[in-house]
Amino acid sequence: MKGILDQLGVNWRLLLTQGVNFFILLAVLTFLAYRPLIRIMEERRKKIELGLKAGEEGEKRLKHIEELKAEKLAQAERSSLSLISRAEEKAKKEAGVIVKNSEAKAKTILEEAVDLAQRKKMEELENLTAEAKNIIKSAIVKTVQLDPRLIDEALISRAVETIKKERV
Repeated sequence: MKGILDQLGVNWRLLLTQGVNFFILLAVLTFLAYRPLIRIMEERRKKIELGLKAGEEGEKRLKHIEELKAEKLAQAERSSLSLISRAEEKAKKEAGVIVKNSEAKAKTILEEAVDLAQRKKMEELENLTAEAKNIIKSAIVKTVQLDPRLIDEALISRAVETIKKERV
């Protein structure tokens, strides 16, 4: 074997030294570079996995929150519609009561106005009757004071005019 290596031009001592140097370099690089790089890469992989898991968890939470939000919004919409419908019903009932009350008040006011008008009419009629009686009484008194033979239309007109002047 020694002959073959010599024929090929390989120095076995140099080859052995280079082999030992290679293994020493391999050992040094393994301990000083390869293992720390592997450890750093493993830590980084773990951080990335944790980040991905946290991202997935965040997405799940976000979906859950969105579902809760949609549920709460739907519930709030249902309750607001319920409140609005109850308020509308209450407003309709109160409007009906108000209309009935206002109709009743209008009816009583109208009745009072009719009664008042009738009382005023009766008072005016009584005043007119009393005034007519006074005028007739005065006219009779004036005609009696005159001589009944001298009574004619001109005299009656003059007496009525005199009474009218006295009243005004």
